[in-house]
Amino acid sequence: MNSRSLSSSVLLICAAAACSVPSGTTPGAGAQKSVSVAEAPNPRGEELYLQHCSVCHGSRGHGDGPAAPHLLPPARRFESGGFRLVSSENGAPSDADLVATLRRGIPGSAMPAWSWLPDSDLESLAAHVRTLAIEGSSQELATEARRAGESLSSEQAQRLARERMTPDRTIEAAASVPADATHLAAGRRVYLERCAQCHASDGTGARTPRPNADGGLNWARDFTAGFLKGGDSTLALTRRIRAGLPGSAMPPNRLDPADEAALVVYVQSLIPKGVADRLVHARSTLTARRVAVAPEDPDDPSWKTANTIRVVLAPLWWNEEAVLEASLSALHDGETVALRLSWADATGDVRLFAESRASDGAALQLSSAKEPALFGMGAPHEPTNLWHWQALRVEDVEGALDLVAPVPHAREPDRANEVRADVPLYHRLLGRLEPSERADQITVRGVETLPGANAVPGEVRAKAHWQDGRWSLVFRRALQGPNAESKGDMVALVPGSPVQVACAVWNGAAGDAGARKSISIWQELLLER
Repeated sequence: MNSRSLSSSVLLICAAAACSVPSGTTPGAGAQKSVSVAEAPNPRGEELYLQHCSVCHGSRGHGDGPAAPHLLPPARRFESGGFRLVSSENGAPSDADLVATLRRGIPGSAMPAWSWLPDSDLESLAAHVRTLAIEGSSQELATEARRAGESLSSEQAQRLARERMTPDRTIEAAASVPADATHLAAGRRVYLERCAQCHASDGTGARTPRPNADGGLNWARDFTAGFLKGGDSTLALTRRIRAGLPGSAMPPNRLDPADEAALVVYVQSLIPKGVADRLVHARSTLTARRVAVAPEDPDDPSWKTANTIRVVLAPLWWNEEAVLEASLSALHDGETVALRLSWADATGDVRLFAESRASDGAALQLSSAKEPALFGMGAPHEPTNLWHWQALRVEDVEGALDLVAPVPHAREPDRANEVRADVPLYHRLLGRLEPSERADQITVRGVETLPGANAVPGEVRAKAHWQDGRWSLVFRRALQGPNAESKGDMVALVPGSPVQVACAVWNGAAGDAGARKSISIWQELLLER
């Protein structure tokens, strides 16, 4: 950046800060509460951030956490200031905006909802995110100044960064108008002029990704499927229209008030009832009823008596075939627990040779910690157990691999159509196989320990089938008392004592493998006494 462009950017920042309070008003009139960086440490916010957020966003908010390479869309870089969900005219987030984003998450991305945290924790976490954003932005401004040969002290950079993160006037909701033929027709006209190029004429969203300001890719949202970052209320849609999504390809739109109101009701008409919150993560308690015998078959009649919860899944690497939800049921008999995971899958193929080399799969993650880190996969003092199943495993078919082609000496080179009588006749085996009944239990003490973790077969048993476009998978494991020996780090499953459970699903047909998968947030599992 040359000195002219840097000076211009600094002037623009100062001008934006000066415009945050309209002329003729007293400070704060019509504006959001001024935001300043707390000089006092925020230990609770930093603790929560390092536990739950740094694995994606990095310890200082640079989007460089250990999980970041596996995410699409990528983890937000706070120093860019491009916070998507804002309620201010100048595009800077208020404290309430940051808390609301944490509470709801970002459906359609790896950013989960943290609504299970108390308000005080969400506020502390939002304050720490703001501190990191200002810290990173000030360093970025100072670096740009040095490159341009400008003089910019750290105090000046801090002040400019604070001003950049200070919201001005709050965007209020558009006028409420009825969704009648007149207003819908007016809204459709505006939508086709302003929105359809990206979101398609029917609201399903263009399939071609567009670059964000940071160079990452993102897709225009499909309103009809529930991929709404901030909800479908009149206020939420007004703010998305007027403020845009800072840092993305979604620009601010300044419309005539009548056109704005009509556009809001038209967009609402494209969103099916109940869809807006369909992909927002929520925590539930799953109570495992006690039965005579814990079932091992997914079709066992006893599953009809089991409690079941719906679990929202978020793809870490976005693709249109990602698995977005599953159902989880649980039963136990006092000695063994059975967990049944079910999800939609259009193919369900278990083949040696398929278009995708990846296999369908699923996993459960269990933790006895009260508030375990979702992505962190445990800690030195809080290990987690992973129960991992794949529809097709090499161990299950290693004998069949010898049958995929004739052995080299089966036919004489000059007599290709004849088979020697002393050599068995081999046929290609390319058809459907039975799903694997193997499952591994893997103990992990942090995401960095996963590559070296040992997979222990036999501790967990699995049985699955695919029918009518749906996988049903049962995991079974012996209950483990807290004082039992020889089981190492196995998470204890004790009636009356809750543990945390999370789900992961791989769609092999979509190329899911390794870290490319769909995951849930933690749910509580409680075995009935």
